[in-house]
Amino acid sequence: MDQETREYLERMLLGLTTKEDLEKLRQETKSNFRQLKEESKNQILEWKQEVKADLEQLRKGEAGQSDPMRKEFRDGMEELKIQTRSALDQSFEKIGTLLQEIKEEGEVASSNVRQGPNIEVSGLKDGIESLREGIKEVTEEILYIKDKMKDGFVEVQTELGSMIRFSYADLEKKFSALEARIKALEKMVFP
Repeated sequence: MDQETREYLERMLLGLTTKEDLEKLRQETKSNFRQLKEESKNQILEWKQEVKADLEQLRKGEAGQSDPMRKEFRDGMEELKIQTRSALDQSFEKIGTLLQEIKEEGEVASSNVRQGPNIEVSGLKDGIESLREGIKEVTEEILYIKDKMKDGFVEVQTELGSMIRFSYADLEKKFSALEARIKALEKMVFP
């Protein structure tokens, strides 16, 4: 069939259709459009609820991830406390023994003074010198532990900072993607 014949037959069919047929067709089209619009709205509402649920789940997941980090941080702090206490205890023991030695040397020196003018000042000087060395060693140990604690804090702080930045960046990407999907759906439903 050629083009002209087809167009003629279509015009004839249009002439044969009644107003009732056109009204039925219009109402069917309207009802189909309303039904499609309602379905789209319902689907968008479902997606919004899913997005909200996903975001809530992500937030809970972030809290769950930070718990192991907090536990690790607390464990590290406890370990540092234990090390510091043991170092301080050792230092106090050294100081106690040095003081005991000085006391003993002082008693020996005082007994020597009572015995005569021969005083052993060199023994007392040695005791004081060993006390100074002991105090110096204890101070160095405390400074070493203090530096180690600072390094540990800096390391933990950088790790936590990078993990938090990563989590927020990841969360922001997912949130942006979900917003883009919602906007696209809204454009499809509400032109």
